[in-house]
Amino acid sequence: MVLGVSWADLAAAGPEEAAGRTPAGEVRSADDLLIVDCLLPAKVRRLGRRNTYLMPRRPIKTTTADCRIRGGEYTEPDQASHATALRVWLPQAKAGDQEAQFYVGQIFEKGLGVAPDYESAAVWYERAAEQGYEAAQIGLGYLYEQGLGVAQDKTVALGWYRKAAGLAEDLVIVGEADYEALVEARAGLEQKTREVEALERELGELRRQLEELESRTEGDVARRETLESVARRLRLQLEERTAEVVRGSELIATLEERLSTPAPAQAPAPVRTEIRFGSYHALVVGNSAYRQLPQLATAVNDAREIAALLEGRYGFQVRLLIDATRYQIMTALNELRESLDPEDNLLVYYAGHGLRDEAAGSAYWQPIDAEPDNPANWIPNEVVAEHLDLVPARHVFLVADSVYTGLRTRSSIARLPQGMTEEQRLHHIRLMLEKRSRLVLASGGLRPASAAGGPPRSSFSRALAEVLRENDQVLEASRVYQQLSERLAAEGEAGGQVPEFATMRWARNNVADFFFVPGS
Repeated sequence: MVLGVSWADLAAAGPEEAAGRTPAGEVRSADDLLIVDCLLPAKVRRLGRRNTYLMPRRPIKTTTADCRIRGGEYTEPDQASHATALRVWLPQAKAGDQEAQFYVGQIFEKGLGVAPDYESAAVWYERAAEQGYEAAQIGLGYLYEQGLGVAQDKTVALGWYRKAAGLAEDLVIVGEADYEALVEARAGLEQKTREVEALERELGELRRQLEELESRTEGDVARRETLESVARRLRLQLEERTAEVVRGSELIATLEERLSTPAPAQAPAPVRTEIRFGSYHALVVGNSAYRQLPQLATAVNDAREIAALLEGRYGFQVRLLIDATRYQIMTALNELRESLDPEDNLLVYYAGHGLRDEAAGSAYWQPIDAEPDNPANWIPNEVVAEHLDLVPARHVFLVADSVYTGLRTRSSIARLPQGMTEEQRLHHIRLMLEKRSRLVLASGGLRPASAAGGPPRSSFSRALAEVLRENDQVLEASRVYQQLSERLAAEGEAGGQVPEFATMRWARNNVADFFFVPGS
């Protein structure tokens, strides 16, 4: 059943009622629902009748309200900095805790009021990655893929992504033949490059000797002819090796492009009841009736259609928020943390105004109580990611018909190998269902772009609804993105927007997809 809630409905309720399970009196505003680095107090433990000892304080990520309830220590979000965040997590990281090491890597990568320190981020990600922490393996792979803090090396990046995926024979991220060809090509290029450098050194030495002979009044003709003959042979070898280096570089570029391109569509697996996909939940937000920003003609219509489609065709338990304030959206995100289980799947859909801050590299969703030049009621995309990171559901898919920043890469999303039998495909689906995913599909615009003709609809959401409505098989989010992009390109309705699909940057990802199962 779709639960439709307007901002007026929630405004009539008190903060305690709207906040769900949060104890009465603790949540005073939306700021109390922001995620902070919380240092819980030490605990006294007793051994026998006389011996007691003090357990060290433990860092966690939770809301400001929850940290207060539990007597923890935290810094107000607007005052949090690189130093305050490190003070919480660094001692545990130095003690070898892999999750703390991952969070320290994130702190250095984010910067938090200072310039990002990618070299330190790579160091801490690698410490956690070597212990098998998959989210750190993804983070480290991303730094190698982008050349941030480490020498850019897409082969090393893919290697870390493959480790995060599990056994190579079970889940692949790229075509096995292409991956092995890339490794071989890079090794060959290094060898040829060394040979070119050696030939250039030999030619340089020959030129020096020829110049010495030319400077003498009585030159050694035979010696000169010998050196010139050797130089001609070396120049021919150098030309050959240089051409091989060029061809090797071109091959590597081709393979890297092929490996970073989404795999082509393949025949999907039929719905099979023996696979346990878990329960499906959705939070759908459509904001149109803005108080101080321009009204949006499409957002509410799109939200209602997506909500009905998710519930009716795919069996989602949907909560629909129409014209929601910052407090109501933050409350709904917080309730997801408290109500979902690890076996669940969650889709969050947002249609409404957004704003991108290019200088800061960040973006915001703007609820209906947003003011044009006052960010007090804007919701940073990073805050959304922090909440969805802490949601217990194993698979989370964020769909934004608005702006969204904080994307990592598509390279770390596992793709099902080609040419599989139905049983093999089902085997791989089961393996990916055990992995954690945090994926984002965004329209790429600051607000919904109206589609041509018919009732008010956005081109992005209309294409999304068509893909989901016409599907009758198990459908991965990666194929939703592919089919949606193809529809927008074919219809010429992108309106200058280019849809984006990637893993969520500020959330813990493994290598997995999100699955839509019709009739579930």
